[in-house]
Amino acid sequence: MRQKGIALVLVLWIVTLLSIMAGSFALSMRRESAIMFGLKSVAQAQAYAEAGVAMAQMMMLQNDPLKRWQADGQIYEFRFDRALIRVQMLAETGKVDLNQADLTLLQRLLSQAPIETDKQTGIADAIVDWRDKDDTAREEGAEKSEYKKAGLKYVPRNEAFQSLEELQLVLGMDSGLYDWLEPFITIHSGKSGVDLKKASAELKLILEDESEQRFKTEMRKTPAASVPVTPMDEQPDDDFDMPETGDEQDNSSTTTDTLTIVSEAMVDEEITATVHALVKRVDEGGAPFSIIQWRPKYSKARSLFAVEMENY
Repeated sequence: MRQKGIALVLVLWIVTLLSIMAGSFALSMRRESAIMFGLKSVAQAQAYAEAGVAMAQMMMLQNDPLKRWQADGQIYEFRFDRALIRVQMLAETGKVDLNQADLTLLQRLLSQAPIETDKQTGIADAIVDWRDKDDTAREEGAEKSEYKKAGLKYVPRNEAFQSLEELQLVLGMDSGLYDWLEPFITIHSGKSGVDLKKASAELKLILEDESEQRFKTEMRKTPAASVPVTPMDEQPDDDFDMPETGDEQDNSSTTTDTLTIVSEAMVDEEITATVHALVKRVDEGGAPFSIIQWRPKYSKARSLFAVEMENY
């Protein structure tokens, strides 16, 4: 009887062990299936986001101006198969050009940056010192000696910025400030000013001077019947131009030479993927757009699905 009892206990232990192994295997298989399903959904979302870039290029070529998508910061939304896709296009002329903007414009931009007020002028000066030809530092700027004092193993290029990422090398710049600046800056505008008609809503608020903001506030308060009409030849220019350059912005074209297309796709109302594409319009034969830069954007990007559509 004792041997039978021992055998029964062993059988129970073996059954229990097999049950644990089977449960562990089933759990492992469920986890692997969930991971594979997630990877598949992310890959699908990425493909849908890439399709959004293609859709944006196609809609910019529409002959009907009422159907044509504009690179002015507004958000377009459409459904494709299982995905809801949102697309935003921003003309590079609607951004601050690091190589062309003067100190006044850089200071205006940095005045709203998430940094201490006493650092704003210094970083603006350092940006100009990085790109100018001389080794003489501005009052609060930085040239070779300042970089050496900071223990850095490099010095300013003293030439134009070759990429936006190069801005991260400027003395005083940190990752938080760069991430804040990135949506507002470019090296592809070629303009000293910013075309506010094509700028994002956030940049417009930063660059509009106080008098213009007060004027718009008063216009909203004024009854429609008493709103003064300004003659067309006296209408204010929407470009934020630097006085000393007299740079004229060309708004006559219905398309933009260089622009950023942001496409974000949501699959099954939970999984999203984003593509940032910097493209340039090509007037010669072949493809109408050439890709300058193509990159997925992850945690640093503000989701287009976090934006209320009625605001655009």
